[in-house]
Amino acid sequence: MLTIVVDAMGGDHAPTCVIEGTIQALKESDNRFEIVLIGQSDKVKPLLDNYETSALNLRFLHAPEVVTMEDIPAIAVKTKQESSLVKGLQLCKSKQAHAFVSAGNTGAQMAASLFVLGRIPGVLRPTIYAYFPRIKEGLTNIVDVGANVDCKPENLVQFAEMLTIYQRYGAGIKKPITGLLNIGEEEGKGSEVLKQAYRLLKEADSKGKITFLGNIEGHDILKGEATIVVCDGLVGNTILKFGESIPEFLGNLFKQSLEKLVTSGQINKDIALLTANMFKGMLEPFDVEKFGGVPFLGVDGISIVGHGRSSSRAIKNMIFMAEHMIEKRVNEHISEVLSEK
Repeated sequence: MLTIVVDAMGGDHAPTCVIEGTIQALKESDNRFEIVLIGQSDKVKPLLDNYETSALNLRFLHAPEVVTMEDIPAIAVKTKQESSLVKGLQLCKSKQAHAFVSAGNTGAQMAASLFVLGRIPGVLRPTIYAYFPRIKEGLTNIVDVGANVDCKPENLVQFAEMLTIYQRYGAGIKKPITGLLNIGEEEGKGSEVLKQAYRLLKEADSKGKITFLGNIEGHDILKGEATIVVCDGLVGNTILKFGESIPEFLGNLFKQSLEKLVTSGQINKDIALLTANMFKGMLEPFDVEKFGGVPFLGVDGISIVGHGRSSSRAIKNMIFMAEHMIEKRVNEHISEVLSEK
């Protein structure tokens, strides 16, 4: 049976939402995997006692320390060896568990994953990606979105290679297409790093490791010509945070406009409700909680990270993402491809 470790202390709403999401995942999966919930017993146990868990494949493990959102990642990993973050990853390293899930400090989880699990052989830098909606069917992944803010050309190429492998084996995309985010479509555009990355991406295409579309611009992301958008973490994180603000911004504008129409008598409340439901459906592609979290690609183990604001639904879906990564053997495929000459 698969064993997934869940960090009970990770996230803005931990441990309440983490416990709720964990129990939901076990019930919806019909106990097809086991979950080890790890955290501070004085905070977790009283909440667990509110649930009937005797029929669930659920174990609790005490970890006295917590890595907070305010902790400096490298320092926290070294000084908080008894934290739920470090102890949970150690269970994976010792093969007592198959995957680790947390909605805590992303930087600390990356640092701890590297320190405890290490890299897949051949990986220069592990990376993290994000989901973006697109006009065409399916979704676009942007990589990197914050794990690496100062990238060399070969880093960008490897990000594309690893995400291509994930999309093929983990997302069922038969032909992932990579675009290099730049200030213009022409080959000679951008910084020296981007120019070199362009040449290396073309070489990777010629070797069959990726399918390279060429340079793309910001307005191409949502069009969906590329299933993979490659950029450094500074740019990617900026795009990600901007994208996350869109639903709330549009929602506020929509609410104000709708209220004016109702108040002025131009539409009645029934039409307003119907319109609001249509608008809600339109924004559904921006709902990141349906994925829950994403794996650190390139780490020699499965470490899934979620948004700090994760709800119980997001936690549940992070657990299912961990199960998915185990079953699809994405890390093994990455190792196989990177070992090829």
